[in-house]
Amino acid sequence: MSALKALLEQHPKHPFVLIHMGQLRHAEVEKLIVQHQNIFFLTSHTDPITTSSSKQPWVNMFTLSGPHLKDSWKKTLVKYPERFIFALDNVWPDHWHTTYTNKITLWRKALSELPEDVANLIAHGNAERLWRLK
Repeated sequence: MSALKALLEQHPKHPFVLIHMGQLRHAEVEKLIVQHQNIFFLTSHTDPITTSSSKQPWVNMFTLSGPHLKDSWKKTLVKYPERFIFALDNVWPDHWHTTYTNKITLWRKALSELPEDVANLIAHGNAERLWRLK
């Protein structure tokens, strides 16, 4: 973590985007966001569909009782919407064949529970801005 922080400080104008939320806990993500204006997070592999079928230490942004974002994550997304980018990271064939539709359904539900401007930034706006997409 100290090496990452040093890198962020050495290059304050360069955006650093961490895939899989950097596999960091909520408190760590929020602390980095507060301390560094140039860090961003991809939401890939942060859902219960992925976390329940993997031995990797993925972050689960969702509640166990249903398809809703945990309150702590929801508050952070609303407070810092410009720091998150929706992503799935579908690499292997079974990501497309067996889980893709369920993940899309889950994320559509989650994004619909956020204010529209926040959801738009996370769903596409931040990617368009950071990577200058049209």
